[in-house]
Amino acid sequence: MNIWSIISLSIAIAASYYYYFHSTKLLNADSTNISKVSDSNNTKMSTTAGVSSVPKTIIKNAHPFPTYFFSHGGPTFMYEDDSFGDKGAWNKIKKIGTQIKQKWKPDFILVVSAHWQSSRPNLIEINRVKNKTLENPLIYDFYGFPNHMYKEEFHSTNDEFIAEAVKQELQANGFESKVVERGIDHGVWVPFKVAFSDYNTQTRPQPEVKGLDVPCPVIQISLTSNDNDFDAHYKLGKVLNYFRENSIWDKRQNKYLSGMVICSGMSVHNLRDLGVAFRMPGGVMPYVKPFNQKLTQLLEQEKGDDLKKGLFNLQLDPLLRKAHPTLEHFLPVVVAGGIADKSGDKIKELYNAELASLGWGIYQVGDSPSVKI
Repeated sequence: MNIWSIISLSIAIAASYYYYFHSTKLLNADSTNISKVSDSNNTKMSTTAGVSSVPKTIIKNAHPFPTYFFSHGGPTFMYEDDSFGDKGAWNKIKKIGTQIKQKWKPDFILVVSAHWQSSRPNLIEINRVKNKTLENPLIYDFYGFPNHMYKEEFHSTNDEFIAEAVKQELQANGFESKVVERGIDHGVWVPFKVAFSDYNTQTRPQPEVKGLDVPCPVIQISLTSNDNDFDAHYKLGKVLNYFRENSIWDKRQNKYLSGMVICSGMSVHNLRDLGVAFRMPGGVMPYVKPFNQKLTQLLEQEKGDDLKKGLFNLQLDPLLRKAHPTLEHFLPVVVAGGIADKSGDKIKELYNAELASLGWGIYQVGDSPSVKI
């Protein structure tokens, strides 16, 4: 056997061994059919045919729902024709609620109300419930009103899975956050009752068999304890936008959940001047309309850093303190501004009016192809 024969035989033997061990490895891999694939946000499992894949925990929402800012008034706002509410605002919120409930059908709603502030400057709390029905209890946090207002009902559920997801996202972005046992205050359930229910104590009888007024969980998010911290609340809006722009995998329901955000306050809120306003010709304080107009111009014309700067500069404007002697009813506007900044969406005024020392601005952040409000 010459040297070339020896070399050829050696190559053939090596190739045989390689083929044997490589084939064995492939067979072993095929028996498990599982490979791990990492992406920047999460780890998912990909599989070969015949074995179900484990979905990504987050996917981009191709069509985010708009965000709304509601001016919610007091408990009198529940009644369409009450003289201390606003019929135009009532009709607009009813129309928005019908769109949400009948057409968009979100899987959850996150809501920020002026009536819940946490106990610390960097703390954001999220509500949960522990009753068997998972229904949000109502907090009747208004005083001295007629007795029938304390008998009003609104039925919605909570979802601790979503609450925990919000908490984790807040913590990942530098906030303190915790989930606490709590109901929803009138800054949530009064405008939601207008939006989503069709009964109250003064018109249509409340149903004997209690069903849900809104067919998706409602989770309330607090403000911080610091009224003057626009930066924290603008940042809060940016964090909450994450839940508009992304859908969350819920293995309990075996589906992705898409949510929306609603902010609830007042465009002008000066309870101190109510008595003065009622004694004035025309019944409206002179600062209400100018501030409504200034706010609408800012929200509609500015975007990004200019929107943030404009909102922050209002703190130096004496008109803000006339319109809002305390700022908790204005902070939900700031949160909505953060959502608009992060998403790049435009803000538009849907409705506005003035009553005494109150402003009834309603704003929308973002659009949808089917939106016709």
